[in-house]
Amino acid sequence: MTKKEARNNIKRHFSNLSTKQKINLDSKILKNFKKFIDTSKYQKIGSYFSLNNEVSTKGLNEYLDEKGINIFLPKISEVKNNKKLNFLEYSREDSLIENEYRVLEPSKRMNEIEIKDLDLILIPLRAVNKNLFRLGYGGGFYDFSLSGIKPIKCLGLGYEFQIVNDLDIEPHDLKLGGLITPEGYFKNAL
Repeated sequence: MTKKEARNNIKRHFSNLSTKQKINLDSKILKNFKKFIDTSKYQKIGSYFSLNNEVSTKGLNEYLDEKGINIFLPKISEVKNNKKLNFLEYSREDSLIENEYRVLEPSKRMNEIEIKDLDLILIPLRAVNKNLFRLGYGGGFYDFSLSGIKPIKCLGLGYEFQIVNDLDIEPHDLKLGGLITPEGYFKNAL
C-alpha cells in the first residue's frame, strides 16, 4: 500500500468514528499505557498535544504531570524549511500557540532539551505497519528529528485500524520501539 493510500484509508476510518467511540478507545489506550509502561523508569518524556484525528493525549499528559514526570513538547524550528523539532519543557500553566499545521506548541523557548536526553518519546502517527515502521502526516519532522534515536525510546499511540499489513517504507521512516492501542501493547522485536 502506498503512503497516500494508507493516509486516505485511515482518514476514512477516522471520519466513521463517533465521538463516543473515540472517547472509549482513548480511555482504553490510557489504561493500557498505565498498565504496560512503568513510569518510574522515566523522568523526562517527550509528548505532544493531539489533533482531533489522533489518539487524545490530554489524559495521558495529565497522568504524567500527576506522576511528577517532566513533559517536553515539540516546537517546529522558526527557520524556514528546517524540519528539526525542538523539545521544550511544559507545565499546565504554560501558554500554547497553534503553529502553521494547527498543532499546539509552547509559545516561548524555555528549558529546551536535547532529543537524545529524553527518556521516552510519544509519537503521533497516521499509520504503522506490523514491523512498527511509522507513517506520519508527510512533513517528515519526526523522521528527521529522531533520526539516530534508538527505537526503544519511541512509543506510538494508535487505534487498531491504523495498523496496516502492507505499507511502502522508505529508509528515512521512523521505526517505533512499541505501540499502545486499545487492545494492548505491541513491542518491536529489536
